[in-house]
Amino acid sequence: MSNNARTAAEQHDIIGYKTSEKEFTRTDDAGAKWFFEKTNLGLFIHFGISAAGDDIDISWGMMDNPDRRAKGNGILTPREYWALAEKFDPKHFEPKKWLSAAKDAGFTYAVFTAKHHDGFAMWPSDVGDFSTKSYMGGRDLVGEYVTACRAAGLKVGLYYSPPDWRLDRKYMSFMSGSHSEKYPDRPYEDIDHKPIASLPEMTEEHKKARCEYFNAQVRELLTRYGQIDLLWFDGTLPSLDGAITIYDIRKLQPHIIVNDRLWGVGDYCSRFECKLPTEKPSAAWETSQIWHVGGGWSYVKNADKYRAPEITLHQYEVAKEFGGNLLLNIAPDGDGVVPQAYYSTLQRLKEDIASLGK
Repeated sequence: MSNNARTAAEQHDIIGYKTSEKEFTRTDDAGAKWFFEKTNLGLFIHFGISAAGDDIDISWGMMDNPDRRAKGNGILTPREYWALAEKFDPKHFEPKKWLSAAKDAGFTYAVFTAKHHDGFAMWPSDVGDFSTKSYMGGRDLVGEYVTACRAAGLKVGLYYSPPDWRLDRKYMSFMSGSHSEKYPDRPYEDIDHKPIASLPEMTEEHKKARCEYFNAQVRELLTRYGQIDLLWFDGTLPSLDGAITIYDIRKLQPHIIVNDRLWGVGDYCSRFECKLPTEKPSAAWETSQIWHVGGGWSYVKNADKYRAPEITLHQYEVAKEFGGNLLLNIAPDGDGVVPQAYYSTLQRLKEDIASLGK
């Protein structure tokens, strides 16, 4: 298992990761067939307030982690991390440029982080007080991305994290792996990374409020921006009682495709994070890979450098052999700029894939 895959597995333990649900019918909508009929390339864009920090990974940069400290990765307390919202101002966020380049290279779809685990909504949400409505003068980064996607001719995907560490901060530890089987000596830590003896049990009132918050924000995303082609959930809720269902989502967006991380079921399997299957999966699938070099999904140290072309080509070949899709992640910096290496790497991938057919 690679270091990235091992890290992903540990992260899934924290955000929650359902694995089964009894009854489910995958979409058979004609408008969703594009995802299942061929091997698609997708562009994953991890972007948020962490980009305003120094070598701070999105959300995970607020989680105390001795292993990351030993590697020299940047870590802030949650209190310090959330304060980055005051500094976040990507003046040169121009997604049309890099989305158009992806389309020219043969990409089919893109997925943008509308809200990560840190809780910051990248659109002016009417829900809560932690979105661009309260910062950046109400700028709508999700709207800008959606418009750019359509202009480039790409299918529109949105990432949304059901886990929300700002809302759940009273009930969770900000030390990675606290009191786990693997790390029994790691203490619980609060939002200042100070040890605490125990965590309070989450109340039913809070679970209900979290569900209502989640439902309202998901409905905003599915009703404000026209057709959304793909919804990429990451993690689950403290309780799914009363949560919006995939059938509710399809009523709002009949052509949408939804992954399997919220309920344990979905239109396709998105479990191959930073890893590849060794045999053909039984259902439609996608692998998500960090395309740039560095210690996280968002803009961190070395995010302006990309992996060797041979690695990415191999990932594509496996996806094609086993009938899956390849979602490659990029990370704009604090100004919203994607490094020049992205464009040259993109061109090389286009040429390498073209050579496979010769």
